[in-house]
Amino acid sequence: MPSDIAQKLMDAHMVGDQQAIQAIQAQVAKMVEDAAPKPSGDDAFKIRTIFSDDSASAIKMYDFMNERFGADWYDWELETIERMLFIEYGVSLEDINRDKLFAIRHVCRSDGCFSDWFEFNQVALSFAGCIADFECLRAPSPGMLINAVKTVKHIRPDRNGEFGIDVEKYLCVAFINDGIYCPPPSLFDWLKDRFKAMVHVPTSNMWQDILKRSREIIQGSRDIEENPVDIQAARIVRTELAALSYQG
Repeated sequence: MPSDIAQKLMDAHMVGDQQAIQAIQAQVAKMVEDAAPKPSGDDAFKIRTIFSDDSASAIKMYDFMNERFGADWYDWELETIERMLFIEYGVSLEDINRDKLFAIRHVCRSDGCFSDWFEFNQVALSFAGCIADFECLRAPSPGMLINAVKTVKHIRPDRNGEFGIDVEKYLCVAFINDGIYCPPPSLFDWLKDRFKAMVHVPTSNMWQDILKRSREIIQGSRDIEENPVDIQAARIVRTELAALSYQG
């Protein structure tokens, strides 16, 4: 801060002139903003897309932070992260992406979401752009859950995709509550044993037919009929596509 502005701010504090204090602080904030590097071209578009779009991918946001600030950025204080983004790239985080970025930081620093179903629930909401609410429980959609699994695995490869029993059970119950009685293809090998214990035998006996039908739907089949196999196949395809939309 230039010495003359610092002196004016001190004088304003000394006499308790709140209007002058606010005006000087606004002037300083404008100077900082003007001095911040302004990315240009494709780089500017990329940064604006990541941090200004509420639907920005948590995976891309994590990769960006690692690339630009190094692998230890998540050890910074929250205020430091926001300040560095603003100073280096002129980025001012809004509520949704601030919550998403801080959820990423939390997963980097804690193993909680791998074993605690409630913590996984909150992370899934944040990664999908739904600010986590710790006063009332909200359930992520099936697509949000798949996205959370993929994102957490990407952020923490050191965990080798190992989740605790409570998280496994939570995922199975969440899918079943949404009318999905076959593990989605991307999670099938991981959840099939836990899932099988929660559905009727006739239902699990249809799984291979459901998976085969889902592949046909993905490949362009549109003649979906009102039978259990087609209905389940259509649901898991919609769920997988929804998950992909959060990673775009």
